[in-house]
Order: sequence, then structure tokens, then C-alpha cells
Amino acid sequence: MFGWFKPTCPCDPVAKEWVESRLRWLSKQFGLHILLERPIILPTPEFFPDPWDGSPRAVRLMFARVCSYMGIDPESIKLELFDDPTPTSYYSLNPEAGFAAATWSPAERFGQRNKVRVERGGVYRPADLVGTMAHELSHELLLGEKRLDPESFDNELLTDLTAIYHGFGVFLANNPRKSTGELSRWPGTTLHRPEYLSEPMIGYALAHLAWFRDEDRPAWARHLRWTPRAVFKQGLNYLSQTANSTFKPVRFR
Repeated sequence: MFGWFKPTCPCDPVAKEWVESRLRWLSKQFGLHILLERPIILPTPEFFPDPWDGSPRAVRLMFARVCSYMGIDPESIKLELFDDPTPTSYYSLNPEAGFAAATWSPAERFGQRNKVRVERGGVYRPADLVGTMAHELSHELLLGEKRLDPESFDNELLTDLTAIYHGFGVFLANNPRKSTGELSRWPGTTLHRPEYLSEPMIGYALAHLAWFRDEDRPAWARHLRWTPRAVFKQGLNYLSQTANSTFKPVRFR
């Protein structure tokens, strides 16, 4: 009667619109079947059965599996491990501050492969390393395959969302990247824009995955930590109760 229990979106209106519009864009780039049919990748032996000892061989096996789940030939990407002794290296970061350091870079000359570099410190947090790899390989899908202008204002945001679209949302939600550098604003607004997806944006994107799959209580949500799970539930309840999204399943069109 009083609207006390009206479901609310976890995102502010500008972030909400961005998530929906970019999910539409991703569905056109990669196909809706990716969102509907590709499994949600989980930190379980089912998806990562290889023994983990943090060795270069273990890292390469993990990298190959992440590549395969994203539809990328692991032989097409050069993987390098590096040690970063600077004060901003992984060893000196608060574990809650974000993923291990990693980069994607295009081939320097014809005949070479694009490259993903991962700091060795990431081997101490293998679940976060999976999220790191998924993020950098999303650069390969977007920049390496010439789908996105590298100067796009939402380059890193869209890279995170691409990893979620390809099934790695649990890893990103459990340890989201933190924004660095100066705060930016959404174009045409005075609202702050994160450099990487915020927890509300990740939760809202994951809610769309469950909504599209008609999953009221997806089993994979049990693998989310408490806070991202609460945000995800808020987003899914909002979509289920209102269907207020510009990116709708066919049954609502």
C-alpha cells in the first residue's frame, strides 16, 4: 500500500542504463547463446581439476582452461609471468584491494602473438588469478579482435562485463577490481564513473544472467561471497518483479 517493499535496482540510473545497453551490445557481438548456454564458471574441481602448486606449469594449465571457456585458442596468445618489485606490486597490495597485476598487449609486429603478462604474486590467490586472466582475455576478445576502440571511455568497464558475459562473474564479484587514479564522470553527467565495474554493477549484470536463464535461485549463486550475493539477489528480485530493463529475455518482448 505504502510502497515500503518496492524492489529497487542496486545501480544508480546511469550505471543501470550502461549495464543494460552494453549487455545488448555484447549479445550482438558474441551471440545470445553465450549468455543462455555457456556455463557459469565456478572455483570448483569440475572446472579446474588440475592440481594447484603455483608453478609456471600450473599457471599455464589454468590459463589454457580459461581460454577454452572463453572460446579462445590458448596457442594464439603468448603468456608471460613477471616479477614486479615496485611498491605497487601485488606483494605490497592489500589482498582486498583488487586482482593481481596483469596486462594485455597487442603483438609488436606481424607474425607475433598478442600477449598476456601476469605477475607471479598472483599464484598465491588462484581464484583471483582466474578473474585476472578472464579480464585480460576479454581485452583479447574486444581489442585483439578489433571489436572496440581502445580509446573508448568504458574500455575497462566493458572488459569486466565481457568476462561476466562469458561466465566468469563469480570470480569478478568475489574480488572486484578497485578504481585507480582520478575519478571520472559518466559522459554528460556529474555522476562519478568507476574505472572498473562496481559491486552494484556486477550484481546487476549477474542478475540479468539468472533472469535470462529463468533461474530464480541459481545454484551457482552459492559461490558468491555474502555481500555480492546480497547485491545479486537485490538485482534479480528487481528484474523479476518489475522487468524494468532495456535488455529483456524474449519472453518479455
